[in-house]
Amino acid sequence: MIEIAWQVRRKGVLRFFLDEWREQGDLTQLRMGRQRLLLVSHPDHVREILVTRRQHFEKLDTWESTRQLLLGNGLIVSHGALWKRQRRLMSSFFTPRHIEQYYPVILAAAEATAARWEALGRTPIDMVDEMMRVTATIILRSMFGADISEQRLRELEGDIEDMVSFVTRREMSPLRPPLWAPLKSHRRYREAHARVHGLIREVIARRRAEPESSWPDDLLSKLMLARDEETGEAMSDLLVHDEALGIFIAGHETTARTLAFLWHVLHENPHVAEQLRKELDAVLPRDQAPTLQHLKQLPYTARTLKEVLRLYPPSPSQPRDPVGRQELGGLTIEPGSFMMVFPYATHRHPRFWDDPERVDPDRFLPERENARHPFAYYPFGGGQRICLGNSFANLEAHILIALLGRRFEARLVDGHQVRVEWSGTLNCPSGMPMQISRR
Repeated sequence: MIEIAWQVRRKGVLRFFLDEWREQGDLTQLRMGRQRLLLVSHPDHVREILVTRRQHFEKLDTWESTRQLLLGNGLIVSHGALWKRQRRLMSSFFTPRHIEQYYPVILAAAEATAARWEALGRTPIDMVDEMMRVTATIILRSMFGADISEQRLRELEGDIEDMVSFVTRREMSPLRPPLWAPLKSHRRYREAHARVHGLIREVIARRRAEPESSWPDDLLSKLMLARDEETGEAMSDLLVHDEALGIFIAGHETTARTLAFLWHVLHENPHVAEQLRKELDAVLPRDQAPTLQHLKQLPYTARTLKEVLRLYPPSPSQPRDPVGRQELGGLTIEPGSFMMVFPYATHRHPRFWDDPERVDPDRFLPERENARHPFAYYPFGGGQRICLGNSFANLEAHILIALLGRRFEARLVDGHQVRVEWSGTLNCPSGMPMQISRR
């Protein structure tokens, strides 16, 4: 345990797990004290866990602290009958056709970002922070409509970031003091938790007090009005609360990091940036907003986004628990083992990707995609638990990169090295300072 902890501290979590995978192979076993950890990277094994034998691998004990401290019992962390019910209730909200109604919200946030960038001059920005800001605005406006002021929106964003950071650090730490411990990090978490939950309860109560006929057509109203087709039951306000919180957390941070890494990839790969901008220039009118029809005419842009998701998957690991004793790849997995499906490694597997660290959007030409193992690439998970919001995330990312990429270039500040680390999602501990210039 001490040796592993020392290596993790020296290398960082991401590099440590990658090195272990490259040394041990596709079912990487680690012991951390009494805990047995299994990293799963081969597409065949991934398909077993996520699809063909999914009932034997669930979100159980390894998700408990996330349930208690962050997400409650919403769709992301629930399992069994509750998960099935919530999935039925919510699946229609996120079909490609239904999420197109949020195009004006996304576009308005993109235009506001463009206006802010126009006024920057030569002042550099941190690209991760910028993308966090715009995606938080989009998901909160989509969720709560105009029920939250701009100031409270920014406060909510900051508080949720504090909560996510606290839970992520706690998950990675062998020592977990009780929440009442008089520590600065604990106090900050408790205060953020109280503000976030208080605000969401307030918005739900305020809407309940109004006639349904006056409710806006946003995600919160959809959650509150949803009825189970089999029972006719609605969600409790507690579940509405948990789902609203989960949609925000899952719906802005991951997309923001993907977009930030996209700007980084364009900076590091001028030939890709040139091809993408050539396509944007040919399809989009200068200084006009992209329409939904325009987005369908940007195949290279779509392939570039897929390549960024391959190299920087939003969730570099997807934890699961074995339900009883299980077999996988000839290996016996005991109850209580901690399993992590590891797309960050799968997306770099040399048996399925040539020169896997090289940026090549044309890996996603239709003929090459069709010839590849279906679980060599799964940035949003797979099977019945595939991320419900992936269509929303894709639409959001396409609009933002089309509008901002058509008008601006971003270059990393001279001398800065982007360092990628794993703390729940992929992040950049040293930031991503970039200089924005008008094209």
